[in-house]
Amino acid sequence: MSFIVKYSYPFLLYPIFVLWYILAINTSQPVLPERLIFLHLLLYSLAFFLPSKILRSVYISVVYISTLLLIFFEAAFALIYKDTITYSIVYILLETNVSEAGQYLDIYFSGPVFRLMLILLIPSVLILIAVNKAIFKYNLSDYFGHISNRIKLSKTAKKLSALGLLILGTVIYINAGHFKHYLVNKMIIGYELYCEESLKYKDFLASSEKSPLMQSVVKQEDSLKKTLIVLIGEATVRDHLGIYGYYRNTTPKLKRIENELVVFNDVVSPHANTISSLEKVLTFASVTHPNDKSKGSIVQLVKNAGYKTFWISNQIPLGVFETLVTMIGKTSDQSYFINMGSAEVQSSYDENLFPFIQKALDDNTNKKVIFVHILGTHSVYSWRYPKDYDVFSDRPRTNFPSEKSTLAVNTYDNAVLYNDFVVYQIINMLKNNAQEGEEQHFIYFSDHGEELYQSTDFEGHAEQIATHSMFEIPFIYWSNQTNKIAEYINYADRKYMTDDIIYSTADLLNIQFDGMKPENSIFSSHFVPKPRKVRNDLDYDKEIKTQFN
Repeated sequence: MSFIVKYSYPFLLYPIFVLWYILAINTSQPVLPERLIFLHLLLYSLAFFLPSKILRSVYISVVYISTLLLIFFEAAFALIYKDTITYSIVYILLETNVSEAGQYLDIYFSGPVFRLMLILLIPSVLILIAVNKAIFKYNLSDYFGHISNRIKLSKTAKKLSALGLLILGTVIYINAGHFKHYLVNKMIIGYELYCEESLKYKDFLASSEKSPLMQSVVKQEDSLKKTLIVLIGEATVRDHLGIYGYYRNTTPKLKRIENELVVFNDVVSPHANTISSLEKVLTFASVTHPNDKSKGSIVQLVKNAGYKTFWISNQIPLGVFETLVTMIGKTSDQSYFINMGSAEVQSSYDENLFPFIQKALDDNTNKKVIFVHILGTHSVYSWRYPKDYDVFSDRPRTNFPSEKSTLAVNTYDNAVLYNDFVVYQIINMLKNNAQEGEEQHFIYFSDHGEELYQSTDFEGHAEQIATHSMFEIPFIYWSNQTNKIAEYINYADRKYMTDDIIYSTADLLNIQFDGMKPENSIFSSHFVPKPRKVRNDLDYDKEIKTQFN
């Protein structure tokens, strides 16, 4: 036992190897353990420059416990999200209150996380006991005395030499950039990004809240119960949905309730990328009037009309392509950003949103609008669905046959199949939550479409290429008001663009404000078709739709 106690110091590295193992089997970006080992050797070496054994004991215990907590956090994250921690996690932590934190724990603190806690905690107690015994029982000379005696230097010179080596090691560590991979550094950078985001958020709020348009919104004081869910998809082209006539049955669940839906056949997005498109979709901005976003957002509009708002997102909240959407989502009364993954992986399945949607539906407010932002069919397509939805594997119909296109189309169609399940389930959740006399509405559309080897030898979306598939999106409406379904079915072939969704939402909920344009609402009997200007003021119908035909 005394031998184990004497040589217990190397066991201080135990949590690092646990983290390395967890990341190696759960993520595609395993940590290099030598980076953390080198860092902790430097940190623990500092203990031997402290003047007393009590200080050494306290210092080593603090370093070890701090490391243990950080590693538990990082390893638990990998177990839950199958990804490494990114800057977004800091944003989410800073935006989460005690109640929300409790809800996350209820949902995600599972058996594997509990076992991880025990695997780290039980050995760590024994390690700290042994190391502290070693500190008080043995001196440094008991380990390195035979080496030290051969070095003909004074005690002071030896200490200075050791300190010099420690400083040299620190310089090498910093110059190599290893600190960038350490969780503490990620948290510092994440906090800085959070501060930048907060400033942008405040500027956006300050300008839009004061706009005459927002101040003119008439608040609905009646007791009528209304619930609207606005489901925003990602990178879904309507041509790959069975309900739109695709040869594969990729939407079996929606087909089952097709007679309850209005499937709009000719809706396009203003852009072929997320941020540019949703900037127009979620505000009063358009391609021809981009600065009109300062007039306000769809969230602010419905809030000012007396609706309680919820923003529930499976998109990561930070990054070049998420910041504006995040700012708009944060103006909701309650917002949940559940995806803490990286921009490269984003491996959180959309069904993870269901508990949060149910929480919003259970809210007893008479009037509410629930915005749900899913990952949909975002690339990499095979990451978007569980194995049970890996259905399509035969050679698909494509104008550019190859192994690459076969894999892309099949995995995309599988993602559409899973997306069908998500959309159907959310409609069912809304149905099952109906209150007596409640008016319910549901709108689903995608932020933009996707090219999949039909018009050109390409998969994805890029405005430089701008095929019609990148703009053509599904737009589906459901309501428990059968008279609305009967009326709107006559509007299914209208040429519409989602930069006017703010007017359609106002029309649907009967929201009144200065500047309301019923002619811009797809649901209005006064609708007037207009040129659909996309991208950089291009006429979609004349310049893009016919380009590859």
